[in-house]
Amino acid sequence: MIDSCNDTTQNKIVSVSENRRAFRVNNKSLFTINSVTVDDCYITAGLKCDFLFEVIDEELKEVFYVELKGSDISHAIQQLEATVKHCFSIHKTVPRKCYIVASRVPKALTSTQKIKKEFKRKNNLMLYIDTKIKEVTV
Repeated sequence: MIDSCNDTTQNKIVSVSENRRAFRVNNKSLFTINSVTVDDCYITAGLKCDFLFEVIDEELKEVFYVELKGSDISHAIQQLEATVKHCFSIHKTVPRKCYIVASRVPKALTSTQKIKKEFKRKNNLMLYIDTKIKEVTV
């Protein structure tokens, strides 16, 4: 578990937002959620995503890497990949997912599918791309 730049809670809803984009964890199981501010706090140099969430049930159960972005999806992917690599030693044995919440995404559905497929092939992680708000239930 990351113990700097973090806030640990068992609240039913844990959320972050930035420029009208938001990521929300619906914590129905009342797990401990460790919300980490990555950008300019946990990682201060180089590429990095905005936030990460560690879901804890006695042990680390799952990790969500989150980038709240305007419309530059390729840059968001680079930021997520850099953060996943940086945190690999901590999270390597835990299920991990990456989320981009953008103001807009490529219109062509096939384009988004290709991006997700390439991300999965390259990083062995699922990538989810949504607009405005993304909700995840644990």
